[in-house]
Amino acid sequence: MKNLIEMEEIEQIAISVLAISFAFTVVFSSIGGLIRYPGEFFVFMIMSLVTIGSGFILHEMSHKLVAMYYGAYARFRMWTRGILFMLFVSLFGVLFAAPGAVYIYSSNITRRENGIISIAGPVINLLLALFFVLLHLIYPIRIYFTFLQEGGIFGTSGGVVSVWLFGALINIILGIFNMIPAFPLDGSKVYMWSKTAWFAMTFGMLGIGYAMGLGLGFIVAWIFLLLLALFFSKMFFG
Repeated sequence: MKNLIEMEEIEQIAISVLAISFAFTVVFSSIGGLIRYPGEFFVFMIMSLVTIGSGFILHEMSHKLVAMYYGAYARFRMWTRGILFMLFVSLFGVLFAAPGAVYIYSSNITRRENGIISIAGPVINLLLALFFVLLHLIYPIRIYFTFLQEGGIFGTSGGVVSVWLFGALINIILGIFNMIPAFPLDGSKVYMWSKTAWFAMTFGMLGIGYAMGLGLGFIVAWIFLLLLALFFSKMFFG
């Protein structure tokens, strides 16, 4: 496709991926980890770029490709306020992954088509999570991080991170976060299109995350982020 992606989009996606990878690393290491273990912080961020970055890019590109399939013009736009908010709340250990999104421009897109375009991203995250699980079973990679000695979630245990399992769990989190029914997140469009599809995808991913070891705290955290996102959406979008 000749105009699959524009240079400005590439730049904004690159900034967004760096921002989300940095924010995730801060959540796990804290600023103290950055100061005391800068080398480990850098390695963890590279790991985040591979696992989280790939999930974010493929998530957004799936929106764009499906939208183009329906004849719409679609492009990624960085959300500066979302990035700043994401970086701010990461200082308090909160994961709020909303650095930008693909915006659809068409007067002919139906509610159903918009819902399918929107659910494509979380579906990609789910498939990528399963791919990372397969990699973990075939070729496990484990890295030790001093600042994670007390960790025990997201593929970490006693400071050791199982890289592919970490990627799988993070993609589940990215997918389920985007299913929150608050504009501009995907869940708002999916919910408007089909409540059945929204409930099936949302509770399916919550169940998978729970089964993969994220536990009840994962569900509680999602409910907290749901309320936070609804407030944030109301404040900025009315």
